[in-house]
Amino acid sequence: MGYGKNADRVAGALSRLLHVRGAKQNTIGYLHQYLDLSPSRLFPEPAPIHDLVIRRSVVDRALRTSSLSWTSTHQVICPRYRERHEHEYAVNLRARARWIRPAGKPRKTCLIYVHGWLEPGSWAEETTLFRKWARELDTDIVHVALPFHGSRKPREALFSGEFFWTADLVRSIEGVRQAACDSRALMAWLRTQGYSRIGVTGISLGGAITMLLACLEPLPDFIVPIISHLELESAVEEAPILWRMKQDLEKWGVDAQQRKDLFRRLGLSSYSPVLTPERQLWIQAREDVYIDAALAEAQWREWGQPNVMWIEGGHMTFPLHLDAITQRIDRFLSTLP
Repeated sequence: MGYGKNADRVAGALSRLLHVRGAKQNTIGYLHQYLDLSPSRLFPEPAPIHDLVIRRSVVDRALRTSSLSWTSTHQVICPRYRERHEHEYAVNLRARARWIRPAGKPRKTCLIYVHGWLEPGSWAEETTLFRKWARELDTDIVHVALPFHGSRKPREALFSGEFFWTADLVRSIEGVRQAACDSRALMAWLRTQGYSRIGVTGISLGGAITMLLACLEPLPDFIVPIISHLELESAVEEAPILWRMKQDLEKWGVDAQQRKDLFRRLGLSSYSPVLTPERQLWIQAREDVYIDAALAEAQWREWGQPNVMWIEGGHMTFPLHLDAITQRIDRFLSTLP
């Protein structure tokens, strides 16, 4: 016991080597446009994808993988931010994903995977996690790229994901909104490709996006959030990896109570799922330093006690339980119509 917490603390300390600079723009004065909105207003249903392009290299053909790209249908709320969104961050206007079809043609089920914060691209999952899931789960997989990550990283960013979750709060919430929009638009497009069952899964930040989609219609058919919750105010205060965001907000005069009030009024932590509990499988870690187990369990109860698997260890050590997690997902899928 304790190895999970130790690994999480080490990763949090190492993150200080990445976040060598803080957010440049204080956008708290414009955040009022996002506060106290209903889920359907903060996250409206996205317009359909109209220009999706499928590309397959020689290697992709051998691996039965395709690269997808399309014009993101995300629309920003803040007019002042729109200029940055359309010019400074223009690389984000194009959404991207990797589509893995082990059988060479669509199966009945497709699983949309939303990766975690700071991940550089799909190669890590494609060579490890997805190979295992493609072999042991009867599902296709689509790995959607988060805004500001991987191929969507702006040139001026020092590393993948640097601009996604920072004290530049308008940019941060717009990143979350665009991640949800792109994932939902992709889900709708996949339904036109013959899939009768489409689910969403993700780890950490990706798991939070996964949970968010369970609160927004049209719904996925199932979700599998892994080591995640929607208690953003708690994560900002407690997660070591978010030290820079907290420090910058304090520098701009936003104290702990003000931070709590702002994130509470954004509302994500109080969202209620529309997807029924039996169509959810939660994977949570007992010793997670970033995703507090007590908070995750409290939200699990509020959500009607969905199917849940508790693993030992922490946030960074979940790969040690990949075999057991895969088997549990397989059993869960077998219970769905």
